Amino acid sequence: MKFGCSLSETTSKPLRLSCSSSSWDRAHGGSEDESAPLSRWRGMGPRPLFSLSAIPSRPLVILLIVTLFACTATGCSFDVCWQLYETAKEHYQFSTPSNEKSTACVPLRTYYNCLKSASNCRGNIKYHSISNVIENQMKGSNCTANGPVYHPIDDQTRPKVHIPDAVCSFNGLKKFRHCGLFGDPHLRTFNNMFQTCKVQGAWPLVNNEYLTVMVTNDPVSHTGGPTATSKLTVLIKQNKECFDEKFLMYQAQTDSLPGVFQDGETVYGKSDSVELFEKVPGEHIEIHIKYIDTIIWVRQIGSYFTFAISIPEEILNSSSSTSEENLDLCVHGCPQRELINYQKFLALKEREIKSYVMPRDEALKVCKEENLTDFYLDSCVFDLMTTGNRNFTVAALAALQDLLKLTPDIAKTEKQRKDIDIYDKLYNISTAIRTTNMHSFRNILLAVMVCIFARLHVV
Repeated sequence: MKFGCSLSETTSKPLRLSCSSSSWDRAHGGSEDESAPLSRWRGMGPRPLFSLSAIPSRPLVILLIVTLFACTATGCSFDVCWQLYETAKEHYQFSTPSNEKSTACVPLRTYYNCLKSASNCRGNIKYHSISNVIENQMKGSNCTANGPVYHPIDDQTRPKVHIPDAVCSFNGLKKFRHCGLFGDPHLRTFNNMFQTCKVQGAWPLVNNEYLTVMVTNDPVSHTGGPTATSKLTVLIKQNKECFDEKFLMYQAQTDSLPGVFQDGETVYGKSDSVELFEKVPGEHIEIHIKYIDTIIWVRQIGSYFTFAISIPEEILNSSSSTSEENLDLCVHGCPQRELINYQKFLALKEREIKSYVMPRDEALKVCKEENLTDFYLDSCVFDLMTTGNRNFTVAALAALQDLLKLTPDIAKTEKQRKDIDIYDKLYNISTAIRTTNMHSFRNILLAVMVCIFARLHVV
């Protein structure tokens, strides 16, 4: 039996579906001649496509037509699966999954399961094509069909992600500057100056037209000497175009690293212009200021804080903070009177230091075990020698890791130095010791010779 359908259109007739079945026509008295009427039409105008009188003699044709219209009527729509997939991607982009695999697998698995539930689309070619693509992507990402999927209810506790607003999105050059403060305290400025400072009390780290960051440093011991950051305040100044509040304040102090701003909120303004993420409760928070593409990381390690900021160079250069009148440490560094020459300190031998808590060799061994390098190695050794507090080793490691993550381009300039012998040579300490020993030897030799000559003279 030959059966077929085709669409045709002529100048005199509208688009129509033509179907024929030669064997059925022959068996039931029909003719293969297209001129033979399906039924006797006696009205005016073109012959209709179907006639009620033809239904009994054309069951297969009617079944086909009904099936085609049924597919259209029931509606094979799997757009909702795509929307669910996009929402899942957005959710996991701004959350902290247990591992990187979850970021890819959960949205893909969500899409896959949604498609499988679209039973109305089994005969749709596009549906099968998309299903195959998703299956291949799941295999490529080592995702299993069984596992957690995204449900919209999971995202009701966080604000919806909006399309970024042009005014409240940064569109400048992606060239960043980094500043970090950690430990006892040690400072890396925006201009890559490396300093160890006393700076006891309250000091500004950043102060410009967009935000202010203040720190308070207290003595590590009751005897004074080294200090560390015990309080940190971030003040984000008003931007009427991007959020309504007059200002946003975040404040942390010893044993308190809140996961919210002072008013209890975490998200503000158009397209979530300002957002706070609590990465590890009580240990690590991030503040994102999207309209200036700035990220602030604050960690609490032991009783003290570390601070890191990544900010676009053009924002920094256009800011009033570059004025010499300002004292913000990230721009100008510590005042001369507050500086500690950590390099010279590290070059001195133990017997030349009035007081130390941990010997230099032991401190160096501990810090090298953490794979610390360059300024972060120096800072670790300095802190262990002066305090013996190994939390400062963790702080130095966190500061180095923050640099690598926030501004990897700057991190590439590191020299990867793993020792501090350079300071011995820089300050010529070993030569000075040899010179001192030589003078002592000469003095002793002279005394012996004088004694011998005196005895000979007596004889």
